[in-house]
Amino acid sequence: MLAAAMVGEALKKLATMHEIEILRMRTRFAARVSGHDSVEHSAQEKLVTFRQGEHVLWTAQAEPLARFATDLGFVRWWWHGTIGHTRSRLDSIVAEGQAYGAEELTRSAADVGSLDACDAICALGAHLAGADGLLRLADGDDWAFYALYEAPGRHITIRMPRVSTTPPPPAARQAQSLPPPPVAPLPAVAAEPPRELVSPVAVELMSTVQAELRGFTQALLTVVIDAQGGKARVFVHVAAIDADGDIVSIDPSQRLFDAVVTMIGEQRRRGGADVRKLNVRLRPTDRGASVDVTVA
Repeated sequence: MLAAAMVGEALKKLATMHEIEILRMRTRFAARVSGHDSVEHSAQEKLVTFRQGEHVLWTAQAEPLARFATDLGFVRWWWHGTIGHTRSRLDSIVAEGQAYGAEELTRSAADVGSLDACDAICALGAHLAGADGLLRLADGDDWAFYALYEAPGRHITIRMPRVSTTPPPPAARQAQSLPPPPVAPLPAVAAEPPRELVSPVAVELMSTVQAELRGFTQALLTVVIDAQGGKARVFVHVAAIDADGDIVSIDPSQRLFDAVVTMIGEQRRRGGADVRKLNVRLRPTDRGASVDVTVA
């Protein structure tokens, strides 16, 4: 796993102890992104998305882990060159290195020799930090390594919708009954609606908020589903943080409400588990908005 000539005995011993778990991490990660043909990395949002065509295979939180300086053969850990100490979910790497005397994990920079050796050491570090995968990306002549973690909710992006000068009409009612789900039993665990159902909701949410506010930093759509037996009622609420930092409650437009009902109804029709509560969080970007979805 690790080249003997390039690492110390303590590090080799630690790597051997975790060899099976590291292999499992790599295998699970490879299965998740199998067939991907593109990787989109957002350093600002700390997110990485693996795609196969237009289909999203996996979106993960990408925590900067290390850099490999090709000309020097050095690995520089995430805390290299920083002043002081800020707690990180990666701190367990240093703690394990201290416990086993593996200096390569406790120095901010260490001579590892080759890219393959650096990859192996970073895989060990990612595992020690409880990561779900390891990603390396070329950065000029050097390489950047990221520890990947399952994102808390589905993350998508949307393009900027056309801004209307006239506010859309508010929803005639902010609750509506849904048809019963299929006869087949629903799954026990609720999952986020797929991208093609969330995107129309996100676009209408952004249009609604833009029509009411001159600028906003975040918007939150909350959908509550009151399910009783085969029936369910949908309740919708919208809140946003305006340009002044104030929280504002906004009446959902009829188009937004209809899009929500369509999304939830179609999710139930497809046999998805009943969702009790769904949040769609919107953050504006230069070209549109970043969208995160969580369910309960």
